[in-house]
Amino acid sequence: MCLNISNSCFSGHFICIYRPPGHPANFFEQFQDLLENVVTIHSDFYIVGDFNLHLDTPSATTTTFNDILASFDTTQHVNFPTHIPGHWLDIIITRSSCKNIQTPTVVDGLSDHNTVIANLKVRTAPAVSKHNVFYRAFHSINIAAFMADITTSNLVTHPREHLSELYKQYHQILKTLLDKHAPIKTKSVSQKPPAPWMTPEIIKSKQRRRYLERVWRKSRSSLDRSRYTRQCHQCNREMSKAKSHYYENMVSTNSATPKQLWECINKILHRRPAPSLPTHASIK
Repeated sequence: MCLNISNSCFSGHFICIYRPPGHPANFFEQFQDLLENVVTIHSDFYIVGDFNLHLDTPSATTTTFNDILASFDTTQHVNFPTHIPGHWLDIIITRSSCKNIQTPTVVDGLSDHNTVIANLKVRTAPAVSKHNVFYRAFHSINIAAFMADITTSNLVTHPREHLSELYKQYHQILKTLLDKHAPIKTKSVSQKPPAPWMTPEIIKSKQRRRYLERVWRKSRSSLDRSRYTRQCHQCNREMSKAKSHYYENMVSTNSATPKQLWECINKILHRRPAPSLPTHASIK
């Protein structure tokens, strides 16, 4: 049985094997075929199960099994008895380069086999922080109705004489009318972490681009459009240069380790493994 568990930070294949007692003639051949397939996947794999091999006792069978593990650069992590008679039957196999598995432990079970437990150090995606944004929908205000309410308000009919009182009257009445025609709305916004290649200079350049865009959309003049276009090109060049520099450093840093290098390349190219479904004879 094979189970693939993956998320944004982890991907692993968990394979459970049961080898019946005795000496099945083709078990080692089938086991080698399995390893030939799983070692080619880019994610880690974890082979667990009851192999019914006395790995603690030297024999031709255990030697053959250990040679197979060594030939595929895999490691067996269980080195303690898992069976009541005192033999190593239940084992855990991973790549030799796998660093996220901790030392297995054993817990008494209900059967003649003990339970083998191993913890995995798995990175988790950082929690996305959210914050509330308060705004008014000014564009949805009915201008005619808003002007009518101002005309019939005390600002026009009974304005205050003293400046300080008139200021308070303006503030109170206009706030009341805004709450009527454009009430404050609340929106929950996810605060995403910035791109790893983002720099303060690029942020300022993007802010400048946004400012020039608002100026051009308001004036619609050819001069403002030309300024906005030049800033767009400048911002794109800065982002392209920063991305290239970041990815070049990423590749050069991991060039000595082929596995990590391919993981970086797959990440840069947004590659994901194709989903594999079990074969079936009927869809029912």
